[in-house]
Amino acid sequence: MKILKKFPLFIILLPIFTVLVLAANNLGEIDLNVIWRPLGISLIPPTLLFLFGWVILGNYYKAGLFSFTISLFILTYGHFYHLMEGRVIGNWVIGTHPYMLFLWSILCLGMLYLMVFQSKSPDKLNLILNIVMLALTIFQIFLITTYEARAQIIDRQTRDEEPQTLLNPENLQKMPDVYFIILDKYGRADALKDFYHYDNAEFINGLEELGFWVADCSRTNYSFTVMSLSSQLNMAFVEDLTNQPSLKTTRALIRNNVVHKAFEELGYTTIAFEMGFTWGNMKHFDYFFDEIPDNIDTWALDPFEIMYLRSTMGIFLFDGDTKIGTSVSMTDIEEKAARTKLILDVLPEIPKLKGNKFVHAHIITPHPPYIFNADGTLNPDPDEVDPMEGYRQQLAYIEPRILEVLEKIIDESPRPPIIILEGDHGFGRKYVTSNLLALYLPNQDQPELEDNMTLINVFPYIFNTYFGTQIPMLPDQSYTHTDDWYESVPNEEWNPDCRIP
Repeated sequence: MKILKKFPLFIILLPIFTVLVLAANNLGEIDLNVIWRPLGISLIPPTLLFLFGWVILGNYYKAGLFSFTISLFILTYGHFYHLMEGRVIGNWVIGTHPYMLFLWSILCLGMLYLMVFQSKSPDKLNLILNIVMLALTIFQIFLITTYEARAQIIDRQTRDEEPQTLLNPENLQKMPDVYFIILDKYGRADALKDFYHYDNAEFINGLEELGFWVADCSRTNYSFTVMSLSSQLNMAFVEDLTNQPSLKTTRALIRNNVVHKAFEELGYTTIAFEMGFTWGNMKHFDYFFDEIPDNIDTWALDPFEIMYLRSTMGIFLFDGDTKIGTSVSMTDIEEKAARTKLILDVLPEIPKLKGNKFVHAHIITPHPPYIFNADGTLNPDPDEVDPMEGYRQQLAYIEPRILEVLEKIIDESPRPPIIILEGDHGFGRKYVTSNLLALYLPNQDQPELEDNMTLINVFPYIFNTYFGTQIPMLPDQSYTHTDDWYESVPNEEWNPDCRIP
């Protein structure tokens, strides 16, 4: 109690608390060892502020209050900004950094004036803050240690049991990175030629020159995205996963799928991108990019460290001056264009990130709206674009850029990666399950691959070939829908040359 009365321990307890509370809210998703660097760095500003305050104020009680107040606002600004980001009053966008910094500074100065210059008993305030911060910190430590104790007990109980992970590679250190790249609504070559009178032979030849196997008769199992992805990422037909297919159930199946979980259990770093629809945004991944990082060196940080920095004034390491306000001022067209270009720009940089990586990149192109011309310029009014010409223009835009991205990924990867490039469905009614499927499979001659492969069997083939599993392949059956989008009916192959005998 004498120590609590005499020393401003709260200036140290505050940064410790901010790190521990973030760790406590992410138990089971982080290795606790990642908290040490944030803990060490977070102690520096309060200590320097305390020493500065002691020099100018001549009273270590007031110096402690001075340090605590400013540190509080520094270490919580990110939370405040995320809460207010994009808020609008009438036509006035207030949820930007300039306005939030101004408001946060006013609040900080007001609290500083009351606590440091108007407090008549700084010693009593010192005791109160010490007790409060000590109690909050101890509670977070209790939560963390209790969780870890339970985890250790469970680990000891299951240590001698069979491994629960789906994947069992012989040597994890030599496993390839895996890139899962979706070009939304990209159809099969014969379907493109038959319906859009578009010849993508140059694109297919480019893929094959890079080493891709391209299926001539590939098909999706379902005719639209959420059903298709639900099935593929869980390696099962949707009707076997839920009795009530709907947007709600398929969204849950996509978010909590078998494939992602398998890579996470194996220790792969998971990476995803903003794709424009909440049901497909993998924000729980280790890295979720909704903007281009200022410096690739920031990727060397642990995801927990990045999360902690984003909760503080460190957010400016990621939200530079050029980005202030842009996310709430762009039109829908510009936002879709930015999302597409973000993925194309960041994908080639991912091989620089150390360790095994699983990448989920969903590009909403050539799917409408038809915002891109072939040269990359934007259509100001996509609704006025002829659908036939708009689709062809977006193919002409995305194809050479994808080839360039894939070439860089292959060249820059320390080990040859696995790359899945696909359309998640086709178009129209006749061709709706006829999709692009191209696989880059290192050190394999692909003798077992069938040109009629459907998406449900892509990951089973890869897992069986590279990750030590024996997952049975399922029938290559495709379904379209009735007037009820979630009522599936068989969809027959339209091209006689692709029909299974």
